[in-house]
Amino acid sequence: MAKRKSKGDTELSKLDFRVKVLLKEWAGFSGFYGYKSMEFDEILALVNTNGWTTTIDASDPSVRIVEMVKEDTVRKAKFSLDDKGRALKNY
Repeated sequence: MAKRKSKGDTELSKLDFRVKVLLKEWAGFSGFYGYKSMEFDEILALVNTNGWTTTIDASDPSVRIVEMVKEDTVRKAKFSLDDKGRALKNY
């Protein structure tokens, strides 16, 4: 018998996937290379180098707030789940 994921796990994985895609996009903007085949932890370690500081706030299980800072450059994004379970980018 196949094991099924619960609906909550699927929705949280959607949020984590959106954050992973965003970090890859920001890595490209920041001049990093080799990030396309990396996993989440490797990308996070990569974007925390060369003076960049990246934080991911997951204190609320249905919201992810991502912030990447280097001197005067600040990048922010917020993802949340809507009532249908979709991961949406708020800003």
